[in-house]
Amino acid sequence: MLKYRYHILIASFLLSAILWLSLNLNQIYEIEKSVPIKININKPYAVYGNIPLNLDVKFRGVGWNLIRLFTSLNLEFNYDITARKKEQFIILTKEYLDNNLGLTQNLSIASVYPETLYVKVDNYEEKYVKLLPKILINCREGYQVAGKPILEPDSIKIGGAMELLRGLNHLYTKEQIFDNVNASIARNISVSDSLSNIMWWSQSEIKLNVNIELTAEKEFQNIEVKVPNVPEDKEVLLIPQFITVQLKGGVNQLAAVDNSRIIAKIEYNRILADTTGSLIPKFELPEGCVVISVKPETIQYVIKKKS
Repeated sequence: MLKYRYHILIASFLLSAILWLSLNLNQIYEIEKSVPIKININKPYAVYGNIPLNLDVKFRGVGWNLIRLFTSLNLEFNYDITARKKEQFIILTKEYLDNNLGLTQNLSIASVYPETLYVKVDNYEEKYVKLLPKILINCREGYQVAGKPILEPDSIKIGGAMELLRGLNHLYTKEQIFDNVNASIARNISVSDSLSNIMWWSQSEIKLNVNIELTAEKEFQNIEVKVPNVPEDKEVLLIPQFITVQLKGGVNQLAAVDNSRIIAKIEYNRILADTTGSLIPKFELPEGCVVISVKPETIQYVIKKKS
């Protein structure tokens, strides 16, 4: 008897669900979708301009028809340009989508943003650009990044409109965050796709290597403080000339550091602008190393005229 009631409950629930779907999917709804933009052009030309990766399109239609947006409908703004010279094209996005998406009577486009694309044509060219990592590494306590992150390769060939490439000297990787890191990183990451619809590049994935080490401290004595850019007729005496520096860095990294890689300096212009009679030196250090302490903290100076 209980089993019989159980089947009745299931059947009632399924029937209610079907009726609910039937009623609601016959209503009119609006839904927003991102439609990728792809602009094709004949060589030796390329396009540039303020062209987004996607259009924001709002569709209106009966619920059953809106399901096509997630199943059979190919949502892409695929526009072909045949160019014969450097010129500018104005593309009305809604008009183009209305004519090319193959929508039915019960499914229409309510709005498109942006409504207009201003596409400029220029000669196509190629060049190499540097790659820069756009990453954030949060190490576990007691660990740190030792040295600079390394990209392999560190540059790639890109192709596109001459005007676009003229001001483009580097590309970033896609932004990526690494948390709770306690071991070196070696993995593939992608080049940022912010210009992927109007520019070509030789490869989209590169290898990222980041050296992670245990944090350590080490003292370095007899570090000479130098004064760059002193006029030829002047000399600067520092008191003292040599200092002791305590550094923090990766354990293996610090083991490889010697005095020659710790540059301590006080620029001559800083001395001229100073009114206290003593200054704190500035340091150039291996990537990932930081100064913990300096003995003494400040350096006195005397400017003399050469005889």
